[in-house]
Amino acid sequence: MSLFDFPRINIAGTVTLNPGTANNDDYAGSVTFPSGPDAGQTLALIDSKVVRPRTYGMSDAEFIAWVQTAQPFNPPVGGEPQQIIPAEWNYYGDMSSNVGDGMASVIGVVTGPGQLYTTPDPNVPATALIGSPLTYYGGITDVNSEGSPPATQFFIEQLTLMNGAAIALQGPASKGACQWINFYRNVNNTADAGAGGYMYHVILKSQCGGNFNVPGFEDPAITGAIFRYYLYNIIQPITDNAGLENLYANKQQNAATLQFVATIAPLYGDEVITTGPIGRLLVAPPPTISTAPLTNNNGNNGMIALAPAVLYQNGNQISVEFVGTFPDNYQPPSNDKYDFGPVALWVDGAGTSAQIGPVDYTDTAGGNQCGWLFDFDISNNAAAQAALGDPAATFRLAGDNGNVLNETDYFVVSNQQAMYAEQNGAGDSFFNQGADEPATVSVLQYGNFLPVGTCPPITVWSYSTVPLQTPGAVVQVATNFNPGDPLTVDTSLPGNFTFTFTVGNQPPPPPTYAGFLNPPFTTLTNAPQVCLRVLPNDEDFSQYYVDPSSPEPVGNDSLTFDVVFDKVLRTYYLLYPAMNAIFDLSSETAVGARAQGVIARTDPSIWMSVNYMPRTRDMSASRRTLLQAWCRKVLAKRPAISPATTRAGSSSR
Repeated sequence: MSLFDFPRINIAGTVTLNPGTANNDDYAGSVTFPSGPDAGQTLALIDSKVVRPRTYGMSDAEFIAWVQTAQPFNPPVGGEPQQIIPAEWNYYGDMSSNVGDGMASVIGVVTGPGQLYTTPDPNVPATALIGSPLTYYGGITDVNSEGSPPATQFFIEQLTLMNGAAIALQGPASKGACQWINFYRNVNNTADAGAGGYMYHVILKSQCGGNFNVPGFEDPAITGAIFRYYLYNIIQPITDNAGLENLYANKQQNAATLQFVATIAPLYGDEVITTGPIGRLLVAPPPTISTAPLTNNNGNNGMIALAPAVLYQNGNQISVEFVGTFPDNYQPPSNDKYDFGPVALWVDGAGTSAQIGPVDYTDTAGGNQCGWLFDFDISNNAAAQAALGDPAATFRLAGDNGNVLNETDYFVVSNQQAMYAEQNGAGDSFFNQGADEPATVSVLQYGNFLPVGTCPPITVWSYSTVPLQTPGAVVQVATNFNPGDPLTVDTSLPGNFTFTFTVGNQPPPPPTYAGFLNPPFTTLTNAPQVCLRVLPNDEDFSQYYVDPSSPEPVGNDSLTFDVVFDKVLRTYYLLYPAMNAIFDLSSETAVGARAQGVIARTDPSIWMSVNYMPRTRDMSASRRTLLQAWCRKVLAKRPAISPATTRAGSSSR
């Protein structure tokens, strides 16, 4: 079932992430202007609700210079102003993500329970992949740029796994969304460097153009591959203000490198959920693990908790995915696991408790080689079998710190984790994997899907998450919600919304988004989440069209470049300067010369591609229509070029 099937091809390496950071608003609500006309206002460069920059009264030129240099801001708890670069650590980031040549390779293959290979075996075809490189290129963008987590979206244009000189696997992947984000990933790193996140994609055989030749994936019931990976230990090349100012003076990027461990497993045609593993969810209680004497971490007074694990039972085989569960201890150059004492997997049922087996999480290399998927054979464990004879038996991970993971009563899953709507548009169908679809959830208990009629009623809750400095309180959206029911949302207002779910008599989520998002982090990490961005259509642009009723309107004389720049392009010109490296978004001549390309690059049919514009995917339908209408106006006025008079090699864009 899902990730737990064989063979599993396990990979380790690094990935490069190159986000643009001017839209992150990480300081919103925490630092303020110390003086001047904006004294007391918080530092926040984008109003993501309406997708417009906050320039604090500056001209565009003044703003661009200002965001790239350190400025004084008052800290949240008083004291002397601190020097902060408003654009943060990668102003010129281009939203790309890639695993380049030599950055990752296969380090282990598991062909069955207890059958881990770390070197090729000529008698086991799948092991020929050991040592083979994996590469991919794609893009990233947050569905909610303010504060980032949760639901950073990962787009993979093409992934390639080699088998010697041959291609074992090559094709595009579904969009993945970061889940189970864990700020306790490292006991010796803080902020994002101390965090980790979980991604899950599927690659369909039908989209691989014949390049689906993975040894062990020959079963005709296999329709593709699962690509699951965990990102952690982010390293930014330049972190000091002087270094960043020098970098920005040369319009250079500060792409980060992260470690990752990954698993490729077969995808069968009967899989219902394609965004994560299916089984039993084990989550941590409030932090009980001490990091003392280490204090350089995101721990709550030096206390941390584990990230979730997913367990799957197939007869006498118990498999558990621990890829994000256990914390690291970064001691350069190593980043091995933090040893907080021995732990073992237990099952409780039929009035008894039985140990399934110890979990050797301190063997970092061994864990990477098996993809952090641990298999336990209980065929000779009579006590465990007896406990599992109880249909309500549950699992836990326990050690010197007590129970560090407990099975949840219910596991809520969805194929719609990060999605978009249009203001005043449909409230029951959302843009997700490049197309509109309803948003639904499924519920598992004891590893089994609960059908309607058996599943207790679900309550749907929502937080308005922006602006980050003043997010909304929790709102009860629906009661008596059932698995498979389409989520219905009021789209009359733009913004970012996080939905979470409780089942039966589970307690409600925290009353405020701050309580959901902030320490001790166990709610943020463990709670089921679906994130929605409602893009703003807050202005009627029909006055600018020759025929407003046309599905592809052409701009009239009122639609000047100044209008298009102010209404659409200025946000990207100021906050995403990597786009200006392609052509100057403030230049009517430059944009007009690429009018045909702009229409093509803003076509929603290529939304899943890295070629889609803008890569931030926050241009609403009304603004896209306005931009395209201006481009059609430009093209309509451009004289036709006869093929007979076109110079060889020239382009009539």
